[in-house]
Amino acid sequence: MNAGEMEKLAKMAAKEAVSETFLSLGLNVSTPDAILSVQNQFATLRNLHYSMRQARNVIIAGVLGALVSGGVYAFWAGFKASAAAPATTSAPIGSR
Repeated sequence: MNAGEMEKLAKMAAKEAVSETFLSLGLNVSTPDAILSVQNQFATLRNLHYSMRQARNVIIAGVLGALVSGGVYAFWAGFKASAAAPATTSAPIGSR
């Protein structure tokens, strides 16, 4: 067996091992159409992952924005209430 035959045999064994591994994972890669189908499935999953990540970031930004807005409103409402309250004056000692 020469080097060319050994290389050919190694490539065939590797392809068979990869094909069996994918098949045991539930992915049929026996024909070019099946390979394209698997690639489309992975592309769909990748797009779904990116979409979910973007949605998570938008939700986090919205929650943080609501918290900051609520804190600012609470501060402003407290400030207005303290500014609008009548000033308390204390009578001098002995004036009563």
